Amino acid sequence: MTTVEPRTTRPVVAFPGADLPTPCLVLELDVVAERYTQLRESLTEAVVHYAVKANPHPELVGLLARLGAHFDVASPAEVDLCLGLGVPPDRLSYGNTVKKRTDIAHAWSRGVRLFAFDSRAELHKLAEAAPGASVFCRLLTSGTGADWPLSRKFGCAPDMAADLLLEAGPLGLDPCGLSFHVGSQQRDPSRWEPAVASAAAVTREVYRRSHGQRVLRLLNIGGGLPARYLEQIPALGEHTGAITAALDHHFPAHGPLPRPRVMAEPGRYLVADAGVVHTEVVPVSYTHRTLPTTPYGYVAVAAAPSRRKR
Repeated sequence: MTTVEPRTTRPVVAFPGADLPTPCLVLELDVVAERYTQLRESLTEAVVHYAVKANPHPELVGLLARLGAHFDVASPAEVDLCLGLGVPPDRLSYGNTVKKRTDIAHAWSRGVRLFAFDSRAELHKLAEAAPGASVFCRLLTSGTGADWPLSRKFGCAPDMAADLLLEAGPLGLDPCGLSFHVGSQQRDPSRWEPAVASAAAVTREVYRRSHGQRVLRLLNIGGGLPARYLEQIPALGEHTGAITAALDHHFPAHGPLPRPRVMAEPGRYLVADAGVVHTEVVPVSYTHRTLPTTPYGYVAVAAAPSRRKR
């Protein structure tokens, strides 16, 4: 397996924000652009929806918008941020599966037409507050191999997903597809295959139960691509290769059902390596009259960074 080594931290004297007041977060926007380009070239069939919650700095979101990115939004504030930067509403996907009815209505009133759900209650809210919207159902995944599994918080079982997608049409909605998330900071490229397999099974089941009348045309593979911290991670190509292989196997080009349009929702992968917190030690205090090696004491640093871009 090809791995990516963690980067070595540069000395403070050479840090690009060394002359700025502390604390602050220095963002290297060139790194964000590089990551976006690499992902687009490595996973060519996927439309990249940046997960705005990962870092909603307007300069960062604006950069990605100029590069052609779409956006995964999770709140009215994120909807308004993207639209305020000139992003057309048809480039927004409301990926939060737990939304207030008023938040759905706000996004709908501003032109957003694509929403996620993973429960019957959420489906009915969407039917009331966003009539005619295109909706996709989020599937449960195991989260194995991820630093932060999400299986206890989001998603529903495959049989329930099929039920809900078939219920969506009579409610006046457009059930367009499925989504999943393999877990945040996913280190195991093999975890994409079972998630794609589950989505393909639900796609076939919906088609069968609808007697060929309902063909799911969207597959949102979510986020999960890892960033570099202190440990080695698989190279991007390990993940995208596994994704493409899974898609080819479970949604073959000449299969009985058309291959769905693919979305990806990276967040951490695009921005984590682009930010460094610049801070300083304020005091080093010891609580006993002993040598500095004593464990009784504390180090205080400036916290709650503001943001600076480069």
